[in-house]
Amino acid sequence: MSKEKKKTDIKEKLTKGFLFTILLVASGIVGAMCGIASERSTSSQGSILEILLIFAVFMIAFIVQIILHEAGHLICGLISGYDFVSFRVGSLTLVKQDGKFAIKKFNIKGTAGQCLMFPKADNYEKCPYILYNLGGIIMNAIIAILCFVIYMIVGGNRYVDGILIAMIGSGILSFITNGIPMKIGGISNDGYNVISIMKHKLIRYCFYIQLKVNGLSSKGMRVKDMPLKWFEIDAKSDFSNPLVTCIKCAEANYYHDKLEFDKAKECYEFLLNYNPKIVKLYEYEIKCELLFYEIIGKRNEEKINELYTKKLKSYIKASKCHIPKLRLMYAHALIIENDIKKVEKILNEFEKAKKKYPNKGEIESELEIIEFIKNNFDRTSTVR
Repeated sequence: MSKEKKKTDIKEKLTKGFLFTILLVASGIVGAMCGIASERSTSSQGSILEILLIFAVFMIAFIVQIILHEAGHLICGLISGYDFVSFRVGSLTLVKQDGKFAIKKFNIKGTAGQCLMFPKADNYEKCPYILYNLGGIIMNAIIAILCFVIYMIVGGNRYVDGILIAMIGSGILSFITNGIPMKIGGISNDGYNVISIMKHKLIRYCFYIQLKVNGLSSKGMRVKDMPLKWFEIDAKSDFSNPLVTCIKCAEANYYHDKLEFDKAKECYEFLLNYNPKIVKLYEYEIKCELLFYEIIGKRNEEKINELYTKKLKSYIKASKCHIPKLRLMYAHALIIENDIKKVEKILNEFEKAKKKYPNKGEIESELEIIEFIKNNFDRTSTVR
């Protein structure tokens, strides 16, 4: 095992240990709530029902805090001068396109929600970032404090107390997991992003470009129509940082959108050299695209099997609402499997998915690539 791999494993273990500690704290809060409920109960049956109810209330409170967290980003983003792009909780995504709001479907593994905004500033150095990034934990803190004040003033009703305590506990948890700088499942939290942006000029630039690209693409602009210079950063940069990784992926996507797959492949292979430094999410995304390029390229059976592992299959299945994954599965079914029924099924899924997909630019790109596959591969394609 390499030194870098050992360091990564240690960091992951420390993060998991920290999260386990937080889980214990959460269990303590819920346990305290259960104790309050049992003391006020008149029967063991009532206690059990109330304990179940308390757990349910706590879970609902946590979901509410997630919504409030993203609302905090939204409010602080608007205050900072950003434009609204999308607001996601779970997989449900509210987007604004062509001046109208619509509900779409999208998710990112490892995240419970996300509020994306579009920076109005033309220069990344003038773009405000602290308030927008900290808006979520500020909102969680305000709500937790407000609920505590209400609890101290009007406490007494066990049901109201239970709701307030759940909101306080879930608010504290959200504040800790998002405010203390760390990566959870490879995803940088708000605190980590702020520290990175404050320390490094490049990270601030990458944060700005990431929001810019997402906002423009959501409105329907193709990545290939954006300036290539946006994505050209020093090859000696720290690509293990998720924000820097994202910009290199955007460069690959630029070439991918122009159907220059060899150049896109070079970008992804460059990033894969940082494995295990890059986060798992990007590693899986990169391997999905490399698998696609192998399928439409040399179609080496050994290489395909090396990429198309059980873990990657599981990742693809978990992110089927991403239309690039449907495009990948379409290519695999058509070129490798020669399964026409499966091809038709995937195309039907694609037609349904694109209606709910939030990124208009990406839809147009994927439609063109699917047409490219149709025009260049027939039913007799096989693995060599």
